[in-house]
Amino acid sequence: MSISGRFWSPSPSIRLPHVATTLAVSALLMLAPWLATGSGVTVTGLLSLAGTAGLALAARHLLRLLGVIDADRAAALIFALPAVALGAGLMGQCDTLGAVPIVMALAAAVQRRPVSTLVWFGLALGFDGQALLIAPFFLALLINRRTPMRLWPVAPLTAIAVMLPSWAVGQPLVDCAIPYLQRGDGRDALSFNAPNIWAIVQILPLGGVTLLGLACAAAIGASFAYVAHFSVQPLTDRKMISAALLSTLLTAGLLPGMHEGHFFLAGVLALVMALVARDRTSICIVMLVQIGSTLGIIGAISGIGALPLLGAIAMIAATVQLARPLLKSAANDNPLIARTV
Repeated sequence: MSISGRFWSPSPSIRLPHVATTLAVSALLMLAPWLATGSGVTVTGLLSLAGTAGLALAARHLLRLLGVIDADRAAALIFALPAVALGAGLMGQCDTLGAVPIVMALAAAVQRRPVSTLVWFGLALGFDGQALLIAPFFLALLINRRTPMRLWPVAPLTAIAVMLPSWAVGQPLVDCAIPYLQRGDGRDALSFNAPNIWAIVQILPLGGVTLLGLACAAAIGASFAYVAHFSVQPLTDRKMISAALLSTLLTAGLLPGMHEGHFFLAGVLALVMALVARDRTSICIVMLVQIGSTLGIIGAISGIGALPLLGAIAMIAATVQLARPLLKSAANDNPLIARTV
């Protein structure tokens, strides 16, 4: 199913009991590491397993909305993703938990429910700072669909509500709000095993020149250009998934201080896109994203610095392959753009 309309449904409603339950579960998951005493490894493993199962269910819901007939079997491929097997299974990471509300936010956007979309995105922001990587997409979507400004605060207010339990038990509010800044090792590195362009740049002999400012400027500039582009382009449901994937690839690919786990969401969205489109380009993109992500994770585990560098080549190739058809379709829709692309 692909709805070509640009705007939300006439009656932007939300099921309040469902949201209340989701908020309670999210708060419980955030409190779990502090409630556990002496069994941190077990709790982390259980959360990782629960997150993987939840991600598969969320992916099934989204795939059904997008018209995938065998959505049940297709969603089961989530368990076969290398990033899931290595990150969640071997390293015990809980990146799956942060990806669940993002996938649900995309499903709500497909259903043309603005409040539900913002609530789910707010849950993602409150639970995992990595949701900021896809923030340009949701900002462009709000502008594209002319969402009333009075609804915009729903996402940050939901994020604050989710972070309050962690703050109440003693975690600093800054750590709750910007957790990804705590993932480094205290060094000013452009990349912490992240398969992005800075994994390549930081090995070059630059004579001690710091490029952190340039990296931040590149990420901010690309984000502004992204929002400006997709806020005016018609977004069908299937194109919306590709645009969301491009947002994660651009931000994680250009921001400094990223680590291998910051491409987890990109791997999930690439799989969803490939399952929906099922063409050669989307299959190539999902393979490149998984190769890049896997090399970054293995590099972090083994300490082999060349692996994230090779992964960066694959990830950059995936980004270029994804961006080209999106820009080409925009050029076809607009004759003025077609002359310059």
